[in-house]
Parts: sequence; C-alpha cells; structure tokens
Amino acid sequence: MKFSNFKDNKESTGLLFWQTSMLWQRKIKQALQPYNLTHTQFVILCVIEELCEQNICVTQKDISDFSMIDTMTVSSTVRLLENKNLITRNTNVKDTRAKSIFNTEKGKNILKLAIKEVEKIDLQFFFDEDSQNILFHNYLSKLLNKNI
Repeated sequence: MKFSNFKDNKESTGLLFWQTSMLWQRKIKQALQPYNLTHTQFVILCVIEELCEQNICVTQKDISDFSMIDTMTVSSTVRLLENKNLITRNTNVKDTRAKSIFNTEKGKNILKLAIKEVEKIDLQFFFDEDSQNILFHNYLSKLLNKNI
C-alpha cells in the first residue's frame, strides 16, 4: 500500500498478528459451538471461576478489568449468561449497588467441558515445542505489560 512504510503487507507485524489472532479465534469459535457459547461468554465464565477461586467477590468491573473486555460488552454478556442460567447475580455484601456474580452448577459443568476443547485447540494451534511456547508467552506478556 502506497500509504504504508512497508514495502508490502508481509512486513507488517500488526497485520500478521491480526491474521493469526483471527485464525485462532475462528478455531475457538468452532470448538465452543457445541456448548452454545461465544468466545466472549467462555472468557467471562473462565474469569468468574478464576476470581471466585481467589475468593474475590466478583463484579462486572472485576470481569472487565481482568479480561480487558469493555464494560458494555461485559454487561450485555452477563445478562445473556444469566438468561442461559450459566451464572447468577446476588447483592454484593461489600457494595449494595453492585452485584456479585457466580457461575451456576450448569455453568461450571459446561465450562469444564469447554475448557478441555479450548485447551486442545491451543495445543494444536501453538508451537509443538515447549521452549517455543514459553518464549512466545514471554513475548506476549512483555507486549501486554508494555501497553497497559
């Protein structure tokens, strides 16, 4: 593209990251279809479970902060998950304006199955060698920390 500093699109790290991310997300989407979950719904169920295991009284803000999903998307997705009976919201003991969010037994059961499928995708998608996965993970962590 004549507006770019790159000779051609193959030099663009951003484009390559986008293409790779989209391909990975497409595979995750396919793996989650049998569970009637979107990728965002899956991530939110995972975040709720992770934070509950840390004895955190989970709110929508906690989910948004942890996952980096924007608050409006978290809000609408939480409503959908509640309508599917995968999560429940109760009055928060620390802040009565907020709701504490928990995965229901149904939500936990679906999450257990879905996590196995997503982890299979990750094993197939990423590198075969542990050392390459560790290096890639470290680079992603550095990028994340640099840009937070």
